[in-house]
Amino acid sequence: MPRTQQEASTSLRDRKKDRTRRAIQSAGLLLFAQKGFQATTIEEIAAAADVAPRTLFRYFPTKEEIVFWPAYRPLLAEFIAARPGDEPAVAALCHAVVDALSAFYDQDRERVLERLKLAFRTPALHPRLRQEQAISAFAMAKVLAGRLHMSAENLEIRAIAAAVAAALWVAVEEWQATDGGADLRTLIDRALTTVLAGDVRSSATTAT
Repeated sequence: MPRTQQEASTSLRDRKKDRTRRAIQSAGLLLFAQKGFQATTIEEIAAAADVAPRTLFRYFPTKEEIVFWPAYRPLLAEFIAARPGDEPAVAALCHAVVDALSAFYDQDRERVLERLKLAFRTPALHPRLRQEQAISAFAMAKVLAGRLHMSAENLEIRAIAAAVAAALWVAVEEWQATDGGADLRTLIDRALTTVLAGDVRSSATTAT
C-alpha cells in the first residue's frame, strides 16, 4: 500500500532526528574518549556536533543518555514472539535475548563497543549501569510473563528474569573487557546456557 504524504513526511522527520542523535552521540563519544566523561561539558559536545546546547538537551537530557542511547529492549518482545510456540518459556527468552542483541549490535558494532567500554570503565556511570540491568530484568519479566500468561510480579518470574539479565550483563562486560576480541553471541550464549543448566560444567567445554 502506498504511503501517504503525511507518513512520508513523518518518516523523513524521524530519519533527520535519528541522524542528529547519532551526530551528537558520535561527538560525545569522541570527546569522552579524549577528555574523559566527567571532564567533557555539554557545551563542548554541542559545539563538536554543530548544534546549540538547547538542541542537544532536546535529544539527550543528560550526558549519561548520550552513552546509553539506544536500548535494545523494544526488540525483545518481537523476538520472543517469533520463537516457536512449543518452546519452553525460559529457553525462548534466552534465545530471544541472543537474537535481539545480536541484531542490535550487528547494526553498529564499533559504536556499541565504545559505549560499553565507556560505561564499564567509568565509575561515574556505574550507578546508571546497575539501573540499566534492573530495567533489563523488568523488561524480561514482562515478556516472560506474557508468554506464560502470568503476572510479571510473580516471584519466580522475577527471579528467572533477574538471573537472565545478570548473565547477559556478565557476557557484555566480558565482551568489552576483551575490546570486542571475543564473539559477543558466543559469550551471551555461554552465559545463558549456564543459567539454564544451573551447572558451570555444562558450558565449561565451550570456553576452550
